[in-house]
Amino acid sequence: MKEQKIQLNTDIIPKGGRILVALSGGADSVCLLHALHGAAGELGLELRAAHYIHGIRPDRAAEELALVRRLCARLNVALSVGQGDVPAYAGTHGMGLEEAARELRYGFLRRTAAETGCCAIAVAHHRGDHAETVLLNLTRGAGLAGLGGIPAVNGDVIRPLLGVSRREIEAYDAAHGLEYAVDATNLEPVCGRNRIRLEVMPQLRLLNPDAEGALVRAAAHAREAQDFIMQSARALLPAGRVPGSAARQCLRDCHPALRRALLALLLDEAGAGTGLLDEAHTDAVCRLAAGERASGWVDLGAGWTARVDYAALYIEKKEASEAQPVRAPVALTPGQPVCWQGWEVCLAPAVPEGTAFRAAGLEGPVVVRARLPGDRVAFPEGHKTIKKIMIDRKIPVKTRDRIPVVCDNKGVLLVGDLEKDRRRAAGKEDTEQRVYICCRRIDI
Repeated sequence: MKEQKIQLNTDIIPKGGRILVALSGGADSVCLLHALHGAAGELGLELRAAHYIHGIRPDRAAEELALVRRLCARLNVALSVGQGDVPAYAGTHGMGLEEAARELRYGFLRRTAAETGCCAIAVAHHRGDHAETVLLNLTRGAGLAGLGGIPAVNGDVIRPLLGVSRREIEAYDAAHGLEYAVDATNLEPVCGRNRIRLEVMPQLRLLNPDAEGALVRAAAHAREAQDFIMQSARALLPAGRVPGSAARQCLRDCHPALRRALLALLLDEAGAGTGLLDEAHTDAVCRLAAGERASGWVDLGAGWTARVDYAALYIEKKEASEAQPVRAPVALTPGQPVCWQGWEVCLAPAVPEGTAFRAAGLEGPVVVRARLPGDRVAFPEGHKTIKKIMIDRKIPVKTRDRIPVVCDNKGVLLVGDLEKDRRRAAGKEDTEQRVYICCRRIDI
């Protein structure tokens, strides 16, 4: 019988280097390690493996560790093992399990790579993961970067199996007699990615049997377009600038498609990364740059600001002394705006600006304050905690206490520009007296 092979993307693998392979024990990572081991001589690779025990399925941890130890012994590959408590970390930091697991796992992988002198970390994402990510990002309203799916190379992380299907991986494992662990939770529609894999993709295959391939091809087009936009944005930034700075006129005059790219470049130059760049912050910085004020700033969260000074815009790290403490509650007086940590909050009974509430439904005093544990917002069908609202909106943890919460004696009325009490807010059909509350971001 012809030997079963897998098509690794060898173009992204550093030749003659030491590679750390992320080995969970699943079919994908087992295939990756075995295939890289088979190509190691030709590519001049030295391999190490790393296994992270995440604490989500403690009853399976020992079995999975034993499995990866057997594979590494069979291939004579050194193995590093790390351990963490993902559920506890997720709860402490207000994160979902998937996000928390990714953060802890990649932290362990990067530490291990540094300790063992590895020049790259190989992870086993495949074509199915790629297609699912495109759909998942699409449902979140992602831009071109998100619609590009999973990059084959992302800094020190490489994905040699990204063009390989799950069926090919399973066939390879079977042909080589490779044992692997099966995560039963992957077979249940308990999270967004699983629902896409188990429910959405089968329906798309009814329209196009190669829906997975079509999504991957669309992602390649999106990535090409994003690369072009980033190159065009770079061309607008002259040499000799202070890193993280640009002329305000640059943001005023450029095409809207280039503005987010320009800000991403400036954030990266300044060392802030791009995780702060949500739509609200992008809009706030563009308003700041386009405004008439000679100076001002926008809080980007996590200790970073966008500041204008005459003709220039700067992305800067705030000094510790500039950090603003969480303020005490402030009572709102009709017609008198309150500045609240980068926001302006105003109670306006007679001016139709902001969010309208039925006056009879309010019980004073109306105050603005920071969020408190257990704060909830009323919906027609129940309540949702402010913490959950902020998680759903992907508000960075370090900026959540800066978003104003407006409440009265009955409870929360408004959470910045994120959400309102749906039961007490006035609808178009309401004819009774209204009270308006306005929360808007400002440049301080």
